[in-house]
Amino acid sequence: MAEKNATLTIGNQSYDLPIHSPTAGPDVIDIRKLYGQANVFTYDPGFTSTASCDSTITFIDGEKGELLHRGYPIDQLASKSHYLEVCFLLLYGYLPKAEELEKFESTITRHTMIHEQMHNFFRGFRRDAHPMAVMVGVVGAMAAFYHDSTDIADPLQREIASHRLIAKMPTIAAMAYKYSIGQPFVYPRNDLDYAANFLHMCFSVPSRGIHRRPDPCPCDGPDLHPARRPRAERLDLDRAPGLVLGCQPLRLHRRRHRLPLGSRPWRRQPRPAWRC
Repeated sequence: MAEKNATLTIGNQSYDLPIHSPTAGPDVIDIRKLYGQANVFTYDPGFTSTASCDSTITFIDGEKGELLHRGYPIDQLASKSHYLEVCFLLLYGYLPKAEELEKFESTITRHTMIHEQMHNFFRGFRRDAHPMAVMVGVVGAMAAFYHDSTDIADPLQREIASHRLIAKMPTIAAMAYKYSIGQPFVYPRNDLDYAANFLHMCFSVPSRGIHRRPDPCPCDGPDLHPARRPRAERLDLDRAPGLVLGCQPLRLHRRRHRLPLGSRPWRRQPRPAWRC
């Protein structure tokens, strides 16, 4: 990278500022010494013309619609790689081999549990708190439970902390969701992959898993496409009272409201002198 210079003139004084050429994106002017040399600041609200850091992990250009992870376009990673493979790429800078990916997946799977006392953090929130706010609070509390991976200057501790965040984030997110809907927490399972484990913790309940649908009500009639019925229809609590009332015999319903049978419009019948 051949270094170039830019000259900034303020009054009678001129200052040479180095220009760096990155591997992607426009050149940048290094102004780190500008305040010390010229006693002035730059004014750039929103960092619209300022590069805030030097990153080898991610490059983004919103105007062009470009997003690169370690040099790989995001559309290629989304179509040809799964989540944990992209995590490995971000952490180590290269796509893993088969044995490396298998070891990484095994490491993540063994760290999906969270400390049992962290459940108390969830119960400290209001039941109607936003799940994202709950998740942010619980993630921030992880430093109080895992003291062996808080030194950012230690590469090994950074790696352990990264593995724990990747592994425990689905567990924390699923618990935040479960807490918001008033259901019990579901523990992770090591026999499931990363995505399936997250769905298991979000949508299964202790009484049954997520793959077995409840027994249909006899009054629903035959279910021609049980696999195609949306989950919202099977577990719609707003329809549950109506389904329960619909199971009552029509005779009992007719006697209660004195409604006749036939093609004529239904109307309220005169109350008889006797009562049943």
